[in-house]
Amino acid sequence: MKFKISGKTIFNILVVVLSIGLIAYFCVSKDGLIDLLSSSFELNILWLVVAVFMQLANMMLDSYATLMFIRVKYKHFSIFDAIKVSFVGSFFSAITPSSTGGQPMQVYLMSKKNLDVGFSTSCMLQKFLIFQITSTIISILAIIYKFEFFVENIHTPIMWAFVGFGFFSQVAVTGGFLLISFNKKLSQKIIRWISRLIKKLKFLKNPDKKIATLEEQANSFLKCNSDLMKNPKLLIVSYIVITIQIITILLVPYCIYRSFNLTGASVTDMLCSQAFVSLASAMMPLPGATGAAELGFTVFYSLFFTPNLMKSALLLWRVITYYGVIALCAPFSYLTKGKSIDDATAEQCEALDEKATEAD
Repeated sequence: MKFKISGKTIFNILVVVLSIGLIAYFCVSKDGLIDLLSSSFELNILWLVVAVFMQLANMMLDSYATLMFIRVKYKHFSIFDAIKVSFVGSFFSAITPSSTGGQPMQVYLMSKKNLDVGFSTSCMLQKFLIFQITSTIISILAIIYKFEFFVENIHTPIMWAFVGFGFFSQVAVTGGFLLISFNKKLSQKIIRWISRLIKKLKFLKNPDKKIATLEEQANSFLKCNSDLMKNPKLLIVSYIVITIQIITILLVPYCIYRSFNLTGASVTDMLCSQAFVSLASAMMPLPGATGAAELGFTVFYSLFFTPNLMKSALLLWRVITYYGVIALCAPFSYLTKGKSIDDATAEQCEALDEKATEAD
């Protein structure tokens, strides 16, 4: 029997090797974490605990946002169910390129609790839309407030290219979702255009079913958005919760900064720095934006951390916000045992196909 290694397997191996290599580099290289810990330097453990708390708060707020949306229809859906869904999403988002694996596995897990696939998909899309809108607003505020400061102090053209591409991509995605959400005629035109394109792609199997699925997803999204607009309390609370969630994410580097017994940098400066780092790594098609995230942190936080502390600060940030999340959420992946991301996506589409057929 011949053993074949797929391109996907090679890609995954390369990502793992890159991640391990970066961790090793930031640990054992000169001025790395081992050098820091072996010196007389003392970390402020309390601030490190606060940094970890901020990351956990981010995850719990995400769980609560999920709970709010699902409870609109399913009152039996508990906070513990929401935590499971959120943690499964965090794990599969962390290990897949561009965080594409999180939502299908979340919808699959909710389907195991007899939640309608169309409804749960729409809820996750609505939560994503609110997150995108809020992130975009915060990014715009960061650019208005601190753009001149960063331009004067950071002279790395490639980084500004990443930031610019990330910002315009974020605006485009958010704007596209908003147009589709509030303009039914436009969404129908887009669907018709995509439908014609799908029919021309001869290599696609069952194009009519795929078009029906697309139409069902769009209609479900529009209906969910309409229901959300009729529920101003849910709309307001969800924006508040997700805004606080994003702020907790942005505060982690500041807490790490204080754990190194450093002072002088303002909270707003470091919040804006993290907003720029997020923009710079937003479109990196690797799990956890590996490479771009490290580069962005190094460039923007070099204004606040001294060179001998930078590698340690970066490693702690990645451990708390990425590698630690994988370790914490990995046990929850057991809830989707035996189910691959591709299978979950296929089942999600099949369920929407059946729903579309019933509607016909």
